[in-house]
Amino acid sequence: MNRRIIEIAIFLAVLLFGCAKEKEQIVVPAVGASRMSAEQRSQAIHALQAEFPKLKPNAAAAIESISRAFFVTQAARHRAYEDKALPIGSEQSTLKLSDIAWLLAEIDIQPHAQVLEIGTGTGYFAAVMSRLASKVYSVEIIEYLSEVSRSTLARFQIENVKIRNSDGLKGWPIYAPYDVIIVTAAVRELPQALIEQLKPTGIIAAPIRSEGLCQWIIYQNNNGTLEELSKRVSNVPDIIESATPPLE
Repeated sequence: MNRRIIEIAIFLAVLLFGCAKEKEQIVVPAVGASRMSAEQRSQAIHALQAEFPKLKPNAAAAIESISRAFFVTQAARHRAYEDKALPIGSEQSTLKLSDIAWLLAEIDIQPHAQVLEIGTGTGYFAAVMSRLASKVYSVEIIEYLSEVSRSTLARFQIENVKIRNSDGLKGWPIYAPYDVIIVTAAVRELPQALIEQLKPTGIIAAPIRSEGLCQWIIYQNNNGTLEELSKRVSNVPDIIESATPPLE
């Protein structure tokens, strides 16, 4: 009997330790963090503008206005403006800065736009797009990350981003149709549910994985027919799939 109690106690201790480590991984904004990387941020923005001449000043300013250091793990903060996918906790990572800059250069989000993002992470890309769009709706399947993204966006006093913890492959139909839909993790093909939530002239972008190659592809909806606008080779993790969360 005593041995069974000890085994249960050890199991609970390991479980609690794992939960604590999970929460520890996820960044919580700290006062002064934005000042730590101000120079790095400025240099990174200039490099992105040189690499992507189509990146408009307002989009570059949006990237610069949001400190990426707030959205990555403590251990990765000093690398916030490296052009790499950085850890954010829950075994997930950010998009590369060059992928974000390329998407914004090619899509050119308008002030009236309603944007749907699939894969919030800790909310960095949503925060950037909030400076450009009228409204950003973002869906994150991992509960921890959806909680952290809400908290972090609140620290930035961003009010035009709405976050939902659910299965992103089903979209967010209650607010459809959208001017822009961006999937931030690789899929084998565009989910039909997302295509159906796109406006007749809307734009949808996703990393498509096929035969070992992953390419960002941007499509424009032409009244039901998707036309390819642009593509870029990249490498992002596959999307997390689940059929359990209910639709609203």
